[in-house]
Amino acid sequence: PWMVLGRDTFAGDLLARLGIRNVYAGHPGRYPKVPAAELAGSGCDLVVLPDEPYRFTADDGPEAFPGLPAALVSGRHLTWYGPSLAQAPQVLAAAVRAAL
Repeated sequence: PWMVLGRDTFAGDLLARLGIRNVYAGHPGRYPKVPAAELAGSGCDLVVLPDEPYRFTADDGPEAFPGLPAALVSGRHLTWYGPSLAQAPQVLAAAVRAAL
């Protein structure tokens, strides 16, 4: 199974502030484990894959979601609070735009 952002997460809140709707935001778990088949039928139109704690790359990760654009994003800008947040909106938005 894949781990996704559920409710009440820092990264989920950050993505929401960028206008990205998380299809699992209403899930009772904060980091639910979801089978790939369920993800494929979730109704999402974008997959966001960070480079940490697991380093997703163009060759490792997006292929699990055929037909969906995948934004490869900086895990530091997505999940760390602190100085990196000053650049996070621009860095993450650019990665999402590049995927679409």
